[in-house]
Amino acid sequence: MHTARRTPADDLHIVIDHWNDLRDMLDTMTPPVDRADYLRRLEQHDRDEAAAALQHAQHLITHTDEHGRPQYECLHCDYVGEGRAHLPRADRDAVVLGERPVPLRLHVVDACRAVEAALVALADEIAAEVQPATLPPLRPVKHGGYATRREAQVAADDRARRASLSVLDSASPLRWSYTTGRTAVRAAVWLLDQVEQQSGYCKPLSPGHRARIALIAREAARRIERTIGGVGARHSVTLDRPCPYCGDDLTLHRGGGLDDVVVCAGAGCEAPVGLVGGWRTWSTPEQLSALQRDLDAAARRRKRAEARARQRAAARAQQGAAA
Repeated sequence: MHTARRTPADDLHIVIDHWNDLRDMLDTMTPPVDRADYLRRLEQHDRDEAAAALQHAQHLITHTDEHGRPQYECLHCDYVGEGRAHLPRADRDAVVLGERPVPLRLHVVDACRAVEAALVALADEIAAEVQPATLPPLRPVKHGGYATRREAQVAADDRARRASLSVLDSASPLRWSYTTGRTAVRAAVWLLDQVEQQSGYCKPLSPGHRARIALIAREAARRIERTIGGVGARHSVTLDRPCPYCGDDLTLHRGGGLDDVVVCAGAGCEAPVGLVGGWRTWSTPEQLSALQRDLDAAARRRKRAEARARQRAAARAQQGAAA
């Protein structure tokens, strides 16, 4: 069985790969997934809106003319009829009869702000503890501090090189900046580099650092998945190893923005996990880790049993040859 729980690197990759999908939803009513269902709903919405615009209940308002006489007109179309639903006047644009929804999607705005704020704040905290300080420039020596003009020139050249290195170090893409480039993607990329320790620019992460990154990255990935409808549809796959308790098939369900679960197909399975819909189901991280250990142990037992069976077969073959 593959590891059912995503790693912090997987969660950070979801932020990096799908941030633009989330941003694209800010000014469009079309989500990046399930477009066919959205188009069907949009078509029905347009039909309902058109019907409401072309036929509506009469809503009278009263005003007076210059002689003080009362005048009546419909608020929606200026037509005064029998009081029943009626069509607008020919000189009125149906578009102005009602307010149309603003395309800005506020729940997407909230998701963008929450994810970006959490990742940037996390990068600030981690960088303050593991990122090396910038290379400080050398201070110039006061006039007369050198014995010869050559020494002064060498020192000036050294200060120039040190200043250049300081500028390059401050602008290094491996360094997290507290002033520029403070976006969700940039924070996710920088945190991913710390998790994988590929560049070696910063100090290694402590277990506490990794725990903080795992927590924030998991919540950020889940927030993005919930907002855009799930990164990938929910799907199921039969594992290549049987249940270690009953020997029946195990099915892994994953994707769709939901937690991974493993379900045993054995009706009489006695695995030490709860029943969901009548089937033994591993759903929590602790249960999935325990299942992984049980599968590994069962595989080792099968391997030893197969080795003993081969030894017995070889011994019987030798006995038969000797006879």
